[in-house]
Order: sequence, then structure tokens, then C-alpha cells
Amino acid sequence: MTTTTDNTPKPAEPGASPNAMLAGLVRKYALNVSHPWRLRDGDGRNESGGDGAAGGLKLVPWWLCSDAESDTAVVPLFPWRSERRFQELRAIVAQRTIDPVLMCRFACMTDGNPLNLQAILFREFDLLEWLAGRTMVSVYAAVNGATANVIVRLAGGVLASVEAAATLPSGTPITDRHELIARRGVASDRVVDTQVAQSSVYVTTAAGVDQYTDTDDELFGLDASHVALVRAGWEALRHPEEHAAWRQRHARLVGLVKLALESDRSGQCLVVEGATR
Repeated sequence: MTTTTDNTPKPAEPGASPNAMLAGLVRKYALNVSHPWRLRDGDGRNESGGDGAAGGLKLVPWWLCSDAESDTAVVPLFPWRSERRFQELRAIVAQRTIDPVLMCRFACMTDGNPLNLQAILFREFDLLEWLAGRTMVSVYAAVNGATANVIVRLAGGVLASVEAAATLPSGTPITDRHELIARRGVASDRVVDTQVAQSSVYVTTAAGVDQYTDTDDELFGLDASHVALVRAGWEALRHPEEHAAWRQRHARLVGLVKLALESDRSGQCLVVEGATR
């Protein structure tokens, strides 16, 4: 009688924590990671990490990444870049499906946890430059408590408006919309006339209505934000050569947020240092 053992690496079980999901991807694809690592979930769940070893790389969501410039073990993550809707918007611009981009209209509202107003501005400023493929030249901001309206000029004369607020009731999902307006065409990450994100499946039961948003064929049971975080962590483990550039990017965005807040205090439109029009 002959017995065999299946030694094929297995992914994490559906619904596991983001740390476990990322560790499952590493096992599934036999990724050779030279250093131990830890992934911070961003909401305090299971933040001891990865392979269980202390020290090593610290994969940290951007809003928790306060020491990226001083600690070379810290790897700032930009999870939205792993979201399909933003990747498609970027491709639309890069492939000149709409061209040229003249204006961007962005809006993002949260309940303040974990994204406060400064974190929202950080996210939206990166999306502006990443999607449009242009750097910010100047910024004029008006801040009122946990809300802000910002007018941005990008290189090449592109104008952008950013509406940000951290005033939604506790527990409310992030509400956002990103629209690119070009001389030829308009693109948005939301269905036309849709104000909030749509779920993939709605199921009506005696207990109420359940919504399902699973869109990733490997990471079942996580909400969209945690799926994006795991994918960002995966890219960080796959591309260690990018870590230094990501730390520099984090420092730039922190500076842009500070400039926006200074614009509000001074009441003036401020030019980004080193910017070229």
C-alpha cells in the first residue's frame, strides 16, 4: 500500500485576518522573502505578524506610518493603488482613452476612524498625482474643523478640487468619488449618478438584507479595504527594491498635507517647493 502526502502550500482560510491572508499568499506562491515581516491591519486586529518573527520589515498603512523617514525597516503602504477601480482610471489616462485631462473632481468622506481629515488629504493628494500622472504645483485650502475644500493646480495647468470630511456618523463606510474631466471624455470610479459604493450581491433574508462585495478570487471574507491592504503588502514583499522610493513618496505627501493646512492658516495659495509648471 502506498500513501502520498500533499505538500502543496495552502492559502489562508477564508475570513482569516489580513496578516494570515498575506502569509497564505506567501505560502501559496512560495515567495522567497529574505526578511521577517509584520503587517499592521490598521484597525488593531492581529498586528503581530507575518511569519511570527520579531523585528524585520514593518508593513504599515500610510495613515499609521509616522516614522517612515527615520526607520528604514518601515515600509509605507498605499492600499488604494491595489484597488481595481483606481488601476482602471490610471490606465484610461495612460492609454489616452480620455485626453487631455483638464480637471479632476475628488471627494472623500469618512467617520474619522481610522481616516481623519489629514489622512484623507494624504490619500486624495496621492491619487491626484498618481491618476493624472502629474505633480502638484500649488494648493489653496479652506479648513473648517473636520472638513476641507482644496483647490489644486497640477503641472501642465490641470485644475483639481478635493472635498474632504471626517464627519460621517460612526460606523459609516467611506464615501468617495473620483472624476477625471478631459477635453475628450470623462471618467469616474463610480457608476453615473451613483452617490455611494454598490455591493456585488444583495441577499434579502428574514433577518434583513446582507451585502457581499467579494471581488478578489483569492481573498474571500475580507472587506474591500482589507483586500487592498493585503494586496499592497504582497507588492511590498515582492518588490523590496521599491521601499526607499515609497518612503520618499510618503515624506512628500506628508509635506503636501502640511502645506494645505498652512494655506488655510495663511489664507493664501501656496506653491509646492521645487514644483515646475
